[in-house]
Amino acid sequence: MRVLTICAGFILCMAIGGLGPSSARASADQETRPQAGPCAAAISVAERARNIPVHLLQAISLTESGRWSADDDAFVAWPWTVMAEGRGRYLPSKEAAIAEVQALKAKGITNIDVGCMQVNLYYHGSNFDDLNEAFDPVHNVAYATSFLMDLRHKRNSWTRAVKEYHSTNRERQQLYQDRVMTMWDALKKGRPIAGKETGIAEVGLTYMSNAQWPPKNYHQQKQLEAAIRGRVMSGSGQF
Repeated sequence: MRVLTICAGFILCMAIGGLGPSSARASADQETRPQAGPCAAAISVAERARNIPVHLLQAISLTESGRWSADDDAFVAWPWTVMAEGRGRYLPSKEAAIAEVQALKAKGITNIDVGCMQVNLYYHGSNFDDLNEAFDPVHNVAYATSFLMDLRHKRNSWTRAVKEYHSTNRERQQLYQDRVMTMWDALKKGRPIAGKETGIAEVGLTYMSNAQWPPKNYHQQKQLEAAIRGRVMSGSGQF
């Protein structure tokens, strides 16, 4: 697996298999192609605002919370996803997702991943005012973006950042990286993504127990939240 790097001028200079001129043009075309759902809308803004390689954050979200949406006729990152006890739950609404988390907590279960980017509540829940904010696509995506960017700056590698976004366990890291890169490659090439759901157990930030808050780019995160909400709300209304 080749390491991803960013060249001057925010050009993605190397990805899986390399990028030639024709691939670069294809990526530029795909950048304007809208993905379905409120997660995708927030992620698209975040990728551009933080100069994340096109579709990489989208690929992570689809790996984390992806499912088939009959309404969108597409495989989408689902904002009302809850993962606990090694099983993903795709709830129909934010209210239902919040109720599911409350029921799990009432049973003493605390290792729970939520939302578009499957942020783990055990380690990261205190960074949200409440469950409503934790599930909100803007807050969920902005926090996960800041977390990923912190990892990128620490490791100086997008592939290592992706691995550690999920886990510090090497075996889990490799499985996760392979799935994210497969998803990313499909997105870049405009291939349809098959399947009903990702089926990845223990997704999210479960193992990143040493995360610090606020991160170094806390103020950038707040600016990002405002930018995402402004851009998304102007184009697609309320979540």
